[in-house]
Amino acid sequence: MLASSFSTGLYGRMLFRTVIVSAAFFAVIIAPLRANDASINLGAHGPEPVGEFRGEESVVRMVSEKIDITFGKTETHVHCRFVFRSSKTGGDAVQMLGFPDFHTEADTGTIHSMISRVDGKEVPSKKLRGWQDLETSRCHLGTSMEGAAADFYTITVSFPPDRDVVVEREYTATNGRSVMGDTSFSYTTRTGGSWKGTIGRAEFHVTLDGWKLDDLAFEDGEQKIDPRVQRKYGSPNLSEWKVEAPNKLSLVWTNFEPAVHHTRQNIHLQTWNVPAQE
Repeated sequence: MLASSFSTGLYGRMLFRTVIVSAAFFAVIIAPLRANDASINLGAHGPEPVGEFRGEESVVRMVSEKIDITFGKTETHVHCRFVFRSSKTGGDAVQMLGFPDFHTEADTGTIHSMISRVDGKEVPSKKLRGWQDLETSRCHLGTSMEGAAADFYTITVSFPPDRDVVVEREYTATNGRSVMGDTSFSYTTRTGGSWKGTIGRAEFHVTLDGWKLDDLAFEDGEQKIDPRVQRKYGSPNLSEWKVEAPNKLSLVWTNFEPAVHHTRQNIHLQTWNVPAQE
């Protein structure tokens, strides 16, 4: 369940990646949440997207997203490909997109080497501090005690009325770890809720680098330890994934609204707390 971009009201539906709940007592190393790009809201009072329109959602729809995740021992490499289509007629829709790196205690996130592309051309991104309203999933710039803080990798994109626009985000992120012995990575689609309508299609492809499928903890998988001992499980359940090889998994969701469909908000990779028992 790390990541999805805000539209200007930051990448609407895809805010990429995961907050690992921490408890200081457990000495957990926190890995920020990765998520879909979202449309960013620059308004001071509610949904006021930057551009020539009003409303709670952008005029731009996320037609599809393809998220390739390589889950390593200490870091995870992610490549996101988002396809957008504007519903505005008579001119371009201009949106600020923001790919979030959520955090709790650190001043900066743990995304490294972020590369952004629009229609195949690399463009610079600017990191800006913002926050997400946890009730509405809307993303804003600035600070607030009421939401989840994040650093957004922002770009401004023009969406013509007559063609698709492809936005790519490529980055490496530090995994979450715990003294209990587990390693994790999450990507969330919830931040994509501000794009117009539903996300048409989301494909997730996971490659395990240094891990085997048996190393991942699923609530419906083969239990290596007492289920009550496991700190957290991967999601969705293993039964929802297609196992393509011993180190490859894939998953497809279609026509979903991440702000509403709670089972379509997060991809979470989680290893066992302790080694398998003989």
